[in-house]
Amino acid sequence: MMEALIAIDSFKKSMTSIQANQIVADQFAKQGIKSRQIAIADGGEGTVAAFLANQPGGVAVEVATVDINQRPIKATYGYFADQKLAVIEVAAASGIQFITADLTPAETNTYGTGCLIKDAVNRGAQKIIIGLGGSGTVDGGAGMLRALGYRFFDVKNQELMMIGTDLGRVARFDATQVAKAVQAVTFIAASDVTNPLTGRTGAATIFGPQKGLASNEVASYDQAMQHFMQVTTGQVSAHLGDGAAGGIGFALRNFLGAQVQSGFKLIANLSQLAAQITAVDFVVSGEGQVDDQSFMGKVPIQISELAQAAQKACYLMVGNQKGDNQVFADHGVTAVLPIVDHVSTLEAAMQEGPVNLARMTDRLARIISECN
Repeated sequence: MMEALIAIDSFKKSMTSIQANQIVADQFAKQGIKSRQIAIADGGEGTVAAFLANQPGGVAVEVATVDINQRPIKATYGYFADQKLAVIEVAAASGIQFITADLTPAETNTYGTGCLIKDAVNRGAQKIIIGLGGSGTVDGGAGMLRALGYRFFDVKNQELMMIGTDLGRVARFDATQVAKAVQAVTFIAASDVTNPLTGRTGAATIFGPQKGLASNEVASYDQAMQHFMQVTTGQVSAHLGDGAAGGIGFALRNFLGAQVQSGFKLIANLSQLAAQITAVDFVVSGEGQVDDQSFMGKVPIQISELAQAAQKACYLMVGNQKGDNQVFADHGVTAVLPIVDHVSTLEAAMQEGPVNLARMTDRLARIISECN
C-alpha cells in the first residue's frame, strides 16, 4: 500500500495547515493510500498549532492581553509543562490583522506580546520560543520590553509608552524592574527573516509601508529607529535578523539574549521531518501561492528539497502558481497542482479552498492509485 507524508503550510484566510493536511489525508484514504501528517509553519501564524499538533503534552493557554493599539483582547500560546516550554506567536497579540485604516506604526506597539511572555514566565516557563511572523508593528520590540519591566525615558525624564513615535525620543532606559525570572529564561526567536533593524533593507524601509507607514515618513522613522538602537546598545549595527517582526528580533537578541533559529527548521527537527520523508513513498506540501520568492526559503520548497534528497516525489497543492515549472523541478518538485480549476474571484477561491483542495487531491489520488 502506498503511503504519503502530508505537510502543507496554511492557505491564509482559507485553511490552516492542520485542516489542509486532513482534507488531503481523507481523500487519499478513499483511494487506499495511507498517510502521515505533519502540521507545518515557519514562525508565523500556525506555529503554536504546529507545536501542539506535533508534540504531546502541550496545552493551549488563553490570556487576557491587548492588541497593537492597546485594545483588550484574548490571545493564546502553547505551553508544555513537562519541558517548562512556552511557544508564542507575535501575531497572536501584535499581528497585522489588528491594523485598521487609521493606525500607523507610529501609534502602535508590541506591549500585548510582552504580556503573553510575562504570563508564560509566571506559569514557570524556562524556555520560550517566539514566532516572529505576521507582526503588525514597527516598534523595535520596545512595547514588548516595557511589558516585561523595562522603562524608557525622554530627555525630561518622563516615562514613554514606547509606541512607534517614541523611538526617537528615548534618552535612557532602566532595567531594574525586570523580574529575575525573565532574565533567567532562554529565548529563541523563530524567524527566517534576515533584514537588519535599520537602513535600506531595515524594518521601517521594508516592512513599514505594508503596515501603514507613508512613503514620505520612512526615512525619518528609520532615523528614529537608529536613535533607539544607539541609545540602548551604544552603537548602530546591521546585525542580520534584527529587523524581523518590525524590530522584535533586535529586542529579543539585545535585551533578552535570544538565539535566532529558523522557524521551519525548529518544527522540522521537532517532527523528525527528514526521517519521516525517507519512510514514505511520496510527499505532499503546498500553500496559497508559490512563485519566485518561494525559492528564498519558503516552506514548500524546503520540503521539496528534503524530498529530493531522499529521492521521493513531491507534489505541491497551491492556490496559485507563478514561475517556471522547470525551476520548481530543479528544487525537487514533481508537479505543482493549482487547486482552483474554474474562473473565480480571490474571495471565492479562499472560501472554496477546502472543496477545491479535496477535488484536486482526489484527482492526484486516482492517478497514483492507477499507476501503482
